[in-house]
Order: sequence, then C-alpha cells, then structure tokens
Amino acid sequence: MYRLKIKELEHWITKPNRKPLIVNGARQVGKSWLIRNFAENQPKFRLIEINFERNKAIHEIFKKDLDIKRILFELELQLNTEIDLNRTILFFDEIQFCQEAIMSLRYFYEEKPELPVIAAGSLLDFEFRNYPYPVGRVETLNMYPLNFEEFLMARGKNKLVQLLHSELISNLDYNQYFEDEFHLYLAIGGMPECVKYFIEHNDLRGVAQLQDDLLFTYRQDFKKYTPNVHNDCLDDVLSNISKFIGGQIIYTKLSERFTGPTIKKAVDLLKIARLISKVPNVSVSNLPLTPSGKQFKLFYLDIGLNVRLAQIDHAHLVLNHDLSAVFKGSLAEQFVAQQLLSYGIEPKYWARTTPGANSEVDFVIQHNSKIIPIEVKVGKSGSLKSLNYLLENHPNLEKSIVYSSAKHGSMGKINFIPIYLAGLARHFEVK
Repeated sequence: MYRLKIKELEHWITKPNRKPLIVNGARQVGKSWLIRNFAENQPKFRLIEINFERNKAIHEIFKKDLDIKRILFELELQLNTEIDLNRTILFFDEIQFCQEAIMSLRYFYEEKPELPVIAAGSLLDFEFRNYPYPVGRVETLNMYPLNFEEFLMARGKNKLVQLLHSELISNLDYNQYFEDEFHLYLAIGGMPECVKYFIEHNDLRGVAQLQDDLLFTYRQDFKKYTPNVHNDCLDDVLSNISKFIGGQIIYTKLSERFTGPTIKKAVDLLKIARLISKVPNVSVSNLPLTPSGKQFKLFYLDIGLNVRLAQIDHAHLVLNHDLSAVFKGSLAEQFVAQQLLSYGIEPKYWARTTPGANSEVDFVIQHNSKIIPIEVKVGKSGSLKSLNYLLENHPNLEKSIVYSSAKHGSMGKINFIPIYLAGLARHFEVK
C-alpha cells in the first residue's frame, strides 16, 4: 500500500530548517504505518519508536523537566540504544498519553534541531486545547483515509492511476474503465484496514464487519471527549449525519432527544475528534474566503463508513450501481469533499443568505490566488442555475468546475470534469 503523504515526509526530512512534525488525524487512518513505512525507505536513518500508551515508564523521563539533553540521555539508558542526532528518526507514537512529551517538541526544535522528531496520536486536538500550541516550533501533517487514487494504487490498478494523470483522459471518454472501481470505493471507502482486508479476501461482508468495528471504537472514544456531552447525543449525531450530507445543517434535525445547544456541542466535539468535517458558507467577493452567515454542511471522515451508517447493502451498491438519486447525490458530494481534503484542499461552499433565496453551489475552494466554485452532479447533466448565477454576479471568478459522470468539456468559465478526478490540482489552474 502506498500513501501520497510519504512525499511530504520525504520533503520534510530534507529541509534545512526542519521542525518536529506532528502527524494528526482520526484513529485508524494509517498515521503510524505511514511513519514506519517512510523510515524503512530512508537508508541514512534508523527509526527509534516510543509508544507512550504502552511504555508508561518513559513518561517519568519527560515529567522531571524539559531539558532535552537530559531527556535524550535517559532515553538512551531506558531503551539501551544510541540516539545519533544525525542518523536517527525519533518517533513518538500515541503522544497524547504524555502531555509533557507534547510540550517537549518545541524544545527539541530549539535545542536539537538536527534531530528529526515525528509525533503522532489520536484525539490530539483535545490535548491542544489544554495548553498553548507550540506555534512556529512544529509542523503539522494531516492524515485522512485513502483517497481514490491511493485506493487504485492499493488495488494494483497502475494503468488507471497513470490514466488519472494523463492528458489522454481529457480527450476521450474513459469513464467505463473507472466505473466499477469507483463504486467499489464508495462501498469500501479508504480506511486502510478495510482496503487491505478486501484486497486480501475479496469479501464485502468482512469489510462491513470491520467498518462496524471501527464505528464501535469511535463510539468507545466518546467518554474521552471534553467537555462531556451525553453519549446518546453524540451517537445520534454520528448516525444521522448521513441523512443530511451535502445539505445545510439544522442542529435539531440531528437528534430528537436533545436541545439545539447540546447538539451543537456534540457536532463540535466530533469535529475535534476528526470524525466529521464542518464546511462553512463563505463569501466569494474576495480573498481570504470568510464565513457568510452561520450556515454550514457536514461530511464524514470516510465514505465507506457513511455508506455503512446509512445501512446501504455493499454488494447491491457494487454489483448493481443502484442508489436513489437523493442518496447518490449526497454520496457524490461526500466523495468530492473527501478527495479535496486528502489532497490538502480545505473546501467551503456558497449559498445566498438573502431571505427566500435558495441558490447554492456545492463547494468553493481557493487555489493559489484564485477562487474556484465547484458543483457536483450525479449523472451526465443537471441544472447549473446556481453556478451560472454566481459566475454572472461575481466577475472575479475566472473558472468553475462541474464534477459528474460526463466526459471532459468546457462551456465558457465552466469546466466539466469526470468525478473520479476530483481533487487533482491540475484542473484548478486558470489558463
């Protein structure tokens, strides 16, 4: 299995002004695997891994004080190994279990900048709320489930991966070659364990069980959230978001058992845990993109988990490509949101805030210094009334994208792109 984020790690390790790196992301998205796999392919370095969940004795080394010279000396004693500052990658895994280790990262940068230090953990954003974040002393890499390109790589579909990046795909209709893999991805999603299991066993029922296990683990984490929100409220929100993917959220629709303020708190906590992404409505008049009103949309961490929570039969989805127009539309938006995030693009959306107005464009992104609106359509055609309104009333918008099952094409400022190419940066360039 290959993760595109390895390229970012390869760039990080060669930077002359390298800072300790925090790899952040939801549980089970492949953070530790990424770091180990990266280190295995660095012949000049040896990986020393410290797991703060398993090795409680290590905590005491950090709790005495934050003298990095002393910490390194005592780590060498405890681990019975040498930490060569120029040939070691020091990996702090499950760092959320030791606050002092998190705090030490800034001092590793200030006192031993030549030593590559990587930290990873789950629910880290909860920890960062308890004390000052070491701004300017660390770098961050955000991890997400496998995107569609990585899914194809894992499946050994190398020719399809090449085609994703080929100019040939702009001239001919190659949708037929991607359709089966696309629907398979909708069902399996990008959680590494689920992808690996399907590759090895070709068993969708087993994938569904793994997805249930992951969701159970996420629910077990509810008790770790602070401030506390009733577990039933968190469960209601997690379970019901699938009904409203792609639509503007009204808190009280996410649970019938709790008040709006309680539901809002639950949404905020699930966002901090990185199980959901909150996409705000923004103004497109100029940069930076700033919120316009209080409207927002929610998307899941992973499209496969979304399908599982919605109780869609995997085999029926994969074999028959059969979904209702409404749910298929929301799945298409979930797919695009997940692809954008995986490529490091933070999606927003646009909707008119005038009372009685209902114009809405699915996504808005910033690419370099340009604002690019994006629409997502289920089939090969559909109304673009809102997109046309936006382009006509905002001449600063030079380009827009429509992701659908149609082949490449353009009409004025509107560029039609096959949906399985969502997130690839070359389509955002304004020529």
